[in-house]
Amino acid sequence: MVEDAISAYIHKSWDELFGMERGEIEAFQLQALKTRFDSLAPGLKRLKSKADRAKIASIHTLTDVVPLLFDHTEYKSYPLSLLEKNRFDLLTRWFDDLTSVDLSGISVAHCGGIDEWLDTLESHTALRPNHTTGTSGKLSFIPRTTLERDLYFKAYTKNYEGFGEQPGFKLGGDGVRVPVIYPSVRHGRYIAQTLIGMLAEQVAPSPDQLYTQSSGSLSADLASLAGRIRVAQAKGELSNLHLSDAMRAKMRAYFEELERRPEEMSAFFESMARELQGERVFVISQASYLFKATLKAEELGMSNIFSADSFGSAGGGGKDIILPDDWKQRVSAFTGINQWASSYAMTEITGTMPMCEFGHYHIQPLHIPFLLDPNSGECLPRNGRRTGRFAFYDLMPQTYWGGFITGDEVTIEWDSPCPCGRKGAYAVGQIERYSSKVTGDDKITCAATVDNTDASLQALLG
Repeated sequence: MVEDAISAYIHKSWDELFGMERGEIEAFQLQALKTRFDSLAPGLKRLKSKADRAKIASIHTLTDVVPLLFDHTEYKSYPLSLLEKNRFDLLTRWFDDLTSVDLSGISVAHCGGIDEWLDTLESHTALRPNHTTGTSGKLSFIPRTTLERDLYFKAYTKNYEGFGEQPGFKLGGDGVRVPVIYPSVRHGRYIAQTLIGMLAEQVAPSPDQLYTQSSGSLSADLASLAGRIRVAQAKGELSNLHLSDAMRAKMRAYFEELERRPEEMSAFFESMARELQGERVFVISQASYLFKATLKAEELGMSNIFSADSFGSAGGGGKDIILPDDWKQRVSAFTGINQWASSYAMTEITGTMPMCEFGHYHIQPLHIPFLLDPNSGECLPRNGRRTGRFAFYDLMPQTYWGGFITGDEVTIEWDSPCPCGRKGAYAVGQIERYSSKVTGDDKITCAATVDNTDASLQALLG
């Protein structure tokens, strides 16, 4: 399986991609969208069913695809009972409707959990699925293949390419190779763990020069159950969950690790500061973890730990803490790193929307953006400055449908050029979840940890 002429656009420079005029962008996007629809619609049952209901047999304009975009719940639309009863045969049949990879001949009768099910799919096909955090109570499964995995990594490393007169570099391969610091669990199928594996192979000088906080694995089974426990606890329904003694022990250890992780982060960064002091490094971390480590470093009088030509990525916002206005400056003073890449991204999209020096998120031509009315779902006009529910078509995937409706409230500037010089539409201002404002989604925050003093939780976990 090789990339086609559409996904090969990812190899163009930012100067080329963000130098395209709007007419050129939309002409490319329309032709590429037609190609994707004509290729995937006959074989993807979920897409064909949606197209038949909407009476759409072909694509003529960009907005024709809006009725065909999958809601953000589509990739977790399986009945939860399939996991509870180990009906991985039916789960495979559900998954088969979402990918052009043929899963019909794979036997999964022996599978006793999600991890084993995913192992089986990967051993018999080119699939390398990613799953989400499961904080809503169910994991979403994105049916990526080895091709889409590689495209995701290429799209990620583009964050560090320059634009115009701005400095940049090629990250990985025959480009820049430096030790990587990634305070997370090393293995798993969450997008962060997939990224860690690629960074270890293609960016770190050697795999042992990629430093993680834990060498363990993020189990999809535990992540799934943890999400269900969080939701049940929030609803006061923990008594309805029944766990085996072995699973209770695993969940106790899992939650205890989550509770310890923020506090252990400072010790992890102290260790990295001692081992890699003065070296050029690449740091990837949740912003809240970095700032907590910075607070500890300030107490100890630690500053400018790494080489000044180091670089990093800090995302995820404050999560469980409120970040002060000067948090970036203080993190830079601690680490010595002044080059921090920021972007808007999510598990479901291949690549990112890089932030420019003016704080705007620029939408590359391989992503077709839309804004929807949060109440009616109608597509808003693609002109002026509009605010709505963000949706997109990701043109890079070749084996699954890239149309997706998010739960995010986004403001897009369609017409006025950004002072940074990048052409095309871009997102301005803060990006927020609609869940609590409009859609009513029962979403438990990713940063939520379980209150270990809760009597019903202690009873559940023994």
